[in-house]
This record gives sequence, structure tokens and C-alpha cells, in this order.
Amino acid sequence: MRLIIAGGGSGGHIYPAIAIVKSVRDLVGSLDVLYIGTNHGLERDLVPRQNIPFATIHAKGLLVKGLNGKMQGIWAALRGLLEAMAHIRRFKPDVVVGTGGYVSGPVGLAAVLMGVPLVLQEQNVWPGFTNRTLGPRAKRVIVPFEEAKKYFRAGTSFAVIPNPVVITVEQDRAALRQEMDIAADQVVILATGGSQGAEAINRFWLQFLPRFQEHPEWVLLWATGRRYYTGIMEQLNQIPTWNPKQVRVFEYFYEIQKFYRISDIFLGRAGAMTIADCTAFGLPSILVPSPHVSEDHQTKNAQVIANRQAGILIPEPDLLKRGETELIAILKDRDRRGKMASAALAIYDPLASEKIARTILEAHER
Repeated sequence: MRLIIAGGGSGGHIYPAIAIVKSVRDLVGSLDVLYIGTNHGLERDLVPRQNIPFATIHAKGLLVKGLNGKMQGIWAALRGLLEAMAHIRRFKPDVVVGTGGYVSGPVGLAAVLMGVPLVLQEQNVWPGFTNRTLGPRAKRVIVPFEEAKKYFRAGTSFAVIPNPVVITVEQDRAALRQEMDIAADQVVILATGGSQGAEAINRFWLQFLPRFQEHPEWVLLWATGRRYYTGIMEQLNQIPTWNPKQVRVFEYFYEIQKFYRISDIFLGRAGAMTIADCTAFGLPSILVPSPHVSEDHQTKNAQVIANRQAGILIPEPDLLKRGETELIAILKDRDRRGKMASAALAIYDPLASEKIARTILEAHER
């Protein structure tokens, strides 16, 4: 089987694509694959490390402000479309898969124009512009939740499969806690604003710190983000009562699955793959959607999790006002945490990668 897959810009589009490649390969045995990305996205570094053949095209967002920006986007899209058609002509794929990001648009459109079966995998409840546009022309659109269907045009063919999460951490919870010197009965909060961090979340923890440290049974694992780390550490070092064993501060969680495994509650952004990780590890979540993402899509992600009783949605402007009350209520209520954890695990599907791979094979065989 020959497969072209396109997705890029952020890890939320790239990691699912990599997982899909591995799952299709496991299913069919012999797989020739070409990953198409851009020369400026994270995929340029991440994909070759997985020993997946990689090619680039020009791609840029169309939903930008200003005439000049729109013209540049249109030119890049046309140029990218021609480049994508050239890659398809040379590679001759049986199926093309798009996982989102700017690069997915030209590649998906090229597949449609050239009569190659197209499968789209959407990670968010609110689909991106590319997937909304190409959805009716795809053989199948894979969405993580039923709620996503209503945002697509009529005539779109769906498969509802949760976002794939491959759990790679081998150590169990008890061993990891012992390794990190965290007692079995302590309640651990995992907090992060993503790789770059979130000022509002960092500000919340600085405000909550004195009250939090009144409870030695609580432990905070806090990733500030690279650009905030130095400043946060300077502020913490000026607080005489700061207990670095209870409030552990990191720049970034490089082996985040280990941290998910030992934690009891997550507080952070509502990106699609962050939410998928929380469900995979059965973590109750307090979700603070980023107000800086396109079309406020993180809020819709968080609403679905809240509706399933697996998490709580707090808009960023309300975090300082509501955050302490909501978090303390969960920290002090073990039964509630257990119910939320069960609700989170009910969303996760350990066979998601395999199901997505089978959906791709079906598109090829139809």
C-alpha cells in the first residue's frame, strides 16, 4: 500500500499523523509512505526523526487580516497545490490522509482533483477551515466526538473515533511516585500552559500558592513554559514560605506521560491532544481554553469534556475568581475525583489508532 499523509504546524496535527502511519504499517505490513509538510513547521524536525520519508510544499493560512496577507496566502495555496499535485503524480498513493494544519489543504485538494481517495482526521470538536471545506469531498472524515458532525457541510461521511494516544510509559504509578519522592496518599496536580506557557495560569498559581501550601497532602507539578520560567523562579525565590518539594516547578514536561501517570488532576489548556491524554490516563481536568487560538476552538473541546462530567471549563478571564474554589472542591472530594476519572476513561479508546487505520484501508478498498 502507498500512503501520503499531510499535517503540520503544531504537534496536535503532527503526532496523530505519526501514530496513524505506525498503525497503518502494523495493519498492512508493507507500507510505502510519504509525509508532506512545510519547511517552517514542527513537522520538519519531528517527522524525519521517526524515519518517515518527508517532503515539503509551500502553505500559508488564508484566514488572515489585511489584503496583503490574504494575497500571500492565496499565492502560497496555489503554489502549494501545484507542488502537492506533483508529489501525488510521482508517488502514486492509494490514499491521501490529512490531519489538519495549513499544509493539509493543498494536499487534500490535490487528492480530490486527481481522483485519489481522501481521508481527513479532525482532532477538535470545532473543525478547522481545511477540513470543513474538503469534508464533503473526502471518502471519510474521522471526528473525535459526535458533537463535531454538526459543523460540517451536508453530504460528509463520518467515522467517530477518539484521538489516538499511544501510551509509551512502562513504569506503573507507584514506582514513578517512589522515584519522584511523592507519597502514595498525596494528591498531585499537573499544571501546564503548553510548551510556551500561559501567563494567566502562571498568575493563578502565584496567587494560590500560600493557600495551597497550607495542605501538605497536596503536590503541584507546574510547567511554566520556557519564556516564563526564569521570571517565575525569581518570584518564587523571593517567597520565604515556598516549599520546592511541594510546589515543583519545571520549564517544560519533557516526558509528560510519566507526569500524567502519577497525577490526580490536570489544570491547563484545552487543546485536542491534551484532552486526549487526560482521557487516556483517566485524569479529571480543569480546562482553561486559550483565547488566542483560531475560532475559539478550545472552548468547544472543553465544553464536550465538561458535558461528559470528566472536567470543568473555566474561561481564562474567570480563572483568578473561580479557579481556587473549583480546584479546592475537587482536591477535597475523593469520590468526585473518582467519578470524573471514570468519565474521562470512558472517552478514551485504546484501539483508536487501529480503528483509524482500518478506516483508511476501507477508503482505499471502496
